Amino acid sequence: MPTIHRTDKQIELTMKKTIITTLLVLFTLTTIATVPDSIRQNLEDYDYLVSFTEQNYAPFTAIMEKGYEREYKSMKKQLRQQVKQGEADIEKAAIDYVLWFYSRFDRHIMINTMAFREASNTLLSPKDIEIAEYAPKAVSCKVDSCTWLIRVPSCDPSLEKWTSDAFWQFLKSDCENLIIDLRGNIGGSDGVWNSYYLALYDHPSKPCIHWFRNTPENLHHWDYMLESKNVREFVERCQTSKKEFEKWHEREGDLGLHPSTLIHRAAVLIDWNTASAAESLVTFVKEYSDRAKVYGIGNTFGANQSGNCHYVVLPNSKIGFQYATTVTSDFYENDFSGTLGIAPDIIIPLPYATTLTDNIDEWVLWVAEDLKR
Repeated sequence: MPTIHRTDKQIELTMKKTIITTLLVLFTLTTIATVPDSIRQNLEDYDYLVSFTEQNYAPFTAIMEKGYEREYKSMKKQLRQQVKQGEADIEKAAIDYVLWFYSRFDRHIMINTMAFREASNTLLSPKDIEIAEYAPKAVSCKVDSCTWLIRVPSCDPSLEKWTSDAFWQFLKSDCENLIIDLRGNIGGSDGVWNSYYLALYDHPSKPCIHWFRNTPENLHHWDYMLESKNVREFVERCQTSKKEFEKWHEREGDLGLHPSTLIHRAAVLIDWNTASAAESLVTFVKEYSDRAKVYGIGNTFGANQSGNCHYVVLPNSKIGFQYATTVTSDFYENDFSGTLGIAPDIIIPLPYATTLTDNIDEWVLWVAEDLKR
């Protein structure tokens, strides 16, 4: 190693650099010490939210791969600076951060605050409607001599038996056409549709894979389902795997089914609150059925390409945060150039019903007539 000889001038420059560095460190420490606890806690929560999303949110990798990384980094840096300067509290920063994903890519991600719901509603609900009573209830009844209505207000597992029984009521009737009303159905379990899949199938379609983002936090979310053998074996496979994504479920292109004669024609009614597991039936009809068409005015909610949501809270503010642990192969094929959600096949030329409960409203009557044509 060669010997280094320094001149008096070099020694002087070194001392000056040392003094400047020391002053900068002291200034930084002083600055940090003067930051209010509220801002420090807001920064901790914001950094936690960003890090958690990047590490666990299933659609995140695909979004970055689609060319949005530079825009994303700029957005998160700008929001952090606002928090640091006290220009935004953690609720506003968290809402703006999550809305970046929610408004453009996936509506399974959300913040559990009233302010977020108000902000997200401006993206979803039509602005020119007034529904006096919007509280869809379960309905299974005859509309006219050849049309039966099944209104499914939720895909909650507790309704699986009722939904199946309602379908059998239709089969026992003398009706040949079926209206499945999904307005206001924000999702739950896909299992409520098993009987309907069998009856509406007409032809094969492309396969669809549901990918699970394999992280310890996401696996922890599945603990409550470990009594299921399939889930337990899947979790054990993930625990020994080094892959970032594991295949959770695959819907084959050819389901091995045969077209049934149980339904002559069918209609699926949607609105902006048709979401998640309710969108699963809409997707099935779009891809596998000829006899069924989707009716409405606008698109569904837009939570149809991710799922198996997990809920966590930010450490200081305790603000709730929901995100998806799985993402479908369809998500990777989406260019996200249009509106999220699923568009209707047939536009209903009527305003939204003023009342939607357990009634037969104007939409149902119009669709019943259209099914006869």
